Amino acid sequence: MAVLELINDITGAWKKISYGVTPSSSLQAGDSPREFKIDKLQLTFLKDGKDGDTYDITELVLEFSYHESLESPFLRCDISILDAVDFNSKLIGGEKVRIKMTTATAFDKDPLDTELIVFKIGSISKTERGQMYILHCISPEMYHDEGNKIFKAFGPGDGSTNADCLPKLICEKYLKAKGGTKIKKDNFENHSPVSFLACSWKPSDAIAFLSDKVTRLTESKGDKKQSGFLFWENRNGFNFRSIDSIAKGHASQTGIYQYTYVQQAQEGVNPMYAIEGLTYPDKANHLANMRLGTYKTAAIGVQLPSQKDSFAPPSGSKEEADGEEEKDTVTSEKGLGLGKAPGGTINKMRILTFEGVFAKADTVENEPPFKIPDFFDLEKSQPTRMKIRALPGMKNQSSIANVDNGTNPNVDAMAVAQYAAARYNLLKAIKLNIVIPGNTALGAGGLVKIIIPASKQKGSNVEQDLLYSGKYIIAGLTHIYRKTGMTTKLFLIRDSRPPGNVK
Repeated sequence: MAVLELINDITGAWKKISYGVTPSSSLQAGDSPREFKIDKLQLTFLKDGKDGDTYDITELVLEFSYHESLESPFLRCDISILDAVDFNSKLIGGEKVRIKMTTATAFDKDPLDTELIVFKIGSISKTERGQMYILHCISPEMYHDEGNKIFKAFGPGDGSTNADCLPKLICEKYLKAKGGTKIKKDNFENHSPVSFLACSWKPSDAIAFLSDKVTRLTESKGDKKQSGFLFWENRNGFNFRSIDSIAKGHASQTGIYQYTYVQQAQEGVNPMYAIEGLTYPDKANHLANMRLGTYKTAAIGVQLPSQKDSFAPPSGSKEEADGEEEKDTVTSEKGLGLGKAPGGTINKMRILTFEGVFAKADTVENEPPFKIPDFFDLEKSQPTRMKIRALPGMKNQSSIANVDNGTNPNVDAMAVAQYAAARYNLLKAIKLNIVIPGNTALGAGGLVKIIIPASKQKGSNVEQDLLYSGKYIIAGLTHIYRKTGMTTKLFLIRDSRPPGNVK
């Protein structure tokens, strides 16, 4: 609709509507790949802390970009407005935005249905046709995340020791997330018991703290204890899952969509599921892998002494020289007039290689994502990253106290943290960015299958690119809505590749 028609339609005033917009034309078979249907695109003002008037803003919206990411605990959306009716004069922030729309590509016409809060109104540009500005929106729970601080010890005696999943409890109690819509039991993976103290932490920070402290309870037994969890929000609400669980598709809420890259119209390829744009962020970065400890990493755990036992020998003392020796336990008691040496312990170095992580992990595909470069000998090369961790007394982590015959629970905590860090690095071994026709059914954490033809063709057969074809995890997505159509950008990652020789 043209701006002048919009002005005539609204007649310089706001058109109040009931909560419910008459849908646009229904989606039918044979629709164009970017076809969509808007059920709701509304803004609700607040009055005395309650919902006030609701308005249809469909004709004011030039475009919007909706974002989900495995690395973000909350949703985000930026809405570009062309305002010819001075709608901006009533905006103060805190308004509710309701989006419900469906794309033709979604299985069973699965809609994107979400409610966000305006937290920022961008700078305003005056034009001959009105005002242009951006409404920056976030999940309502992010306000609670910023406004609530947790002062609490989690563990024995607090009533949450036996909770299936502490992040679920934190979401309900501190983020005020609604059960049934934002909190779904299947989205939260149970974890091992844990004790910790939250000192003026945001709820999201408390959950992030747990990500490398707990292990999976299911499919994680004996020597194959898996750690490394992620907390994020997608179209299906909040999620707390292990990386290994995500890799096996347990976070997917829909079937696995398959997309094929073609440079031109190709027989047998549905344009609705064709890749429109394709980029490879990094095929190989050995230097980055070495710095991250992807090939070989080491961890040392330090059990800190009590404050009264703190000790710092003077420069050149025998104690300082003794400290240069390789010792598992600080045993010197000669304080040179400064008192007793600290009673803390230094655990032996623990080495973790890429091969060890891959053998322990549940991966997206079956084969390792890359070959260790010839210049890096796993047996002889030194660890390229050292992780030093201060170890508390993890007395309530009995579920992982099986290392060293259960005699050293701190070693367990160190091993759990080390695997979590290495597992996260492995997850991003292969990356891919694609642009596809908009698909509202997709969500961060889900799986998709990608078909990419090889650059070289053998006879009449078009073979697949073995390195980049196969299943991927959706690490992030952006839905871009314009009146001419909707597209979806996917940031894809995986920790493995399908069987086949890769040069």
